[in-house]
Amino acid sequence: MDGDVVAAPAALPSPWSLLQGLLAMLIAWGSYQAAETFWLRPRRLNRALRAQGLSGTEYLFPAGDLKENDRLNDEARSRSMPLSHDIVPRVMPHLFN
Repeated sequence: MDGDVVAAPAALPSPWSLLQGLLAMLIAWGSYQAAETFWLRPRRLNRALRAQGLSGTEYLFPAGDLKENDRLNDEARSRSMPLSHDIVPRVMPHLFN
């Protein structure tokens, strides 16, 4: 038994390294979800609507086009209503600019 080589037992990973790996995976997953929700999905929706011929204001991160819509709504409300029953340009002015 003088020539026998005994292998050292395999070292087990530390619980802290497993926790760090799990935390890194959670951060990566959360980053992807945030990018999907706030950047990728609005861009895909914008492209799909424009492909169907529906024009409107551009999406801007992080508030979208809220300022532009507010400005267009204020502008539409400041003009007098025509006597026709066509109220859509007044109700949704962002679709007509």
